[in-house]
Amino acid sequence: MASMKECCCGVDVHKSFIVAVIATLKGREVEFTKYTRFSTFTDGIRCFKEWLRDHNCYEVCLESTGKYYIPVYRIVSDETFRVDVVHPKYVKAPRGKKNDKRDAKRIADMYMRDHIAEYSLIPPADILAIRDVTRYRRKTVNAITAEKNRMSNCLTVSCIKLDEVLSDTYGKTGRAIIGQIIEQGNCKFDPKPYIDPRVKAPLEYFKMALDGDVTPATLVKMGMIQKRLDFLCTQKAELESTMESLAKDYSRQLEILNSAPGVDSLSAISIISEIGVDMGAFGSAKRFLSWVGVVPQNNESAGKKYSTRIGKGNTWLKPVLVQCANAAIKDKGHPDIREKYLSIKKRRGHGKALIAIAKRLATAIYYMLLRDELYNPVIGKDYAPKRGKISLEKLAEYYSQKGYTIVA
Repeated sequence: MASMKECCCGVDVHKSFIVAVIATLKGREVEFTKYTRFSTFTDGIRCFKEWLRDHNCYEVCLESTGKYYIPVYRIVSDETFRVDVVHPKYVKAPRGKKNDKRDAKRIADMYMRDHIAEYSLIPPADILAIRDVTRYRRKTVNAITAEKNRMSNCLTVSCIKLDEVLSDTYGKTGRAIIGQIIEQGNCKFDPKPYIDPRVKAPLEYFKMALDGDVTPATLVKMGMIQKRLDFLCTQKAELESTMESLAKDYSRQLEILNSAPGVDSLSAISIISEIGVDMGAFGSAKRFLSWVGVVPQNNESAGKKYSTRIGKGNTWLKPVLVQCANAAIKDKGHPDIREKYLSIKKRRGHGKALIAIAKRLATAIYYMLLRDELYNPVIGKDYAPKRGKISLEKLAEYYSQKGYTIVA
């Protein structure tokens, strides 16, 4: 039987108030007392903290309801109080048998008996600050993409075919031509002064692409989109500068992550903002990969296996790892990753191969931060023949052909 806590508090969190109950161990029985409701104003949360101190209760479990639990966690958690946060799915009561008091009691009971399957990972305050800025930057990038798509729609309905003559509509040439269309109010101008010398498409193609008709309403919309794009790009640059400033205390961890294939400085900051720097919090590499969401789920009942697609995981970290994996498979300095990707792609397709590389990167990141060492791929992990036996001489010859230097 697992050891039980002597005294703890379960808290059901809502937008306007919290409901708390104290559970005390009396012999083998658990006694629930002091059902109390507190406001979520700062003064109310401070009263809650003093109420806990008055009843000598220093272990608290919160339900992570939206963002409402964060002020409670920040004010109550300190050197004296231990505050654990749990996802609602692990403490959810059956339908028809729940109310605020019952929910608080259920959380306290499961917390006292240590029956909660998994607690939420709450990193230190400085990591949370980086996370706030990093996630807002992601939203800003998404907004920039949305505005670019709106501008593309405006060009399409106006029969302006810049995307047919330019590989990047929002490169130097594309921005200059769009700016001139907005300023002049039509597309009846000579595009030659605005075309960069590196563009391969001939001038005649540009004249054909600009043979369109922009309505006044579309012109007004294009002007607004351009202003918003300029604002968002400036905001994105400011956020990136703030990210680098906040992450300067983690220069060693950033150096470690930057050594991994496909990981640049902004990706490294994004990774640290989501997982922190203490890998001991995850317990093992397998649990870390499951938390990220790059491993198949288990879904079996009565001997039948159902969908085993990857789990949802961390929806902020997984896209970053997939982007890094996409860059890693194009990195000529790491041919082993490229060969692994191509090997899986032949059998399972691009998407699953990319997730496999993302999983490999996540595993490497876990051990790099855990051991405080730079990226160092294990020789033979992917290149070694899979079947049969091979002599040392042939193995040495095999790796020599791949560009490795063999040292006796």
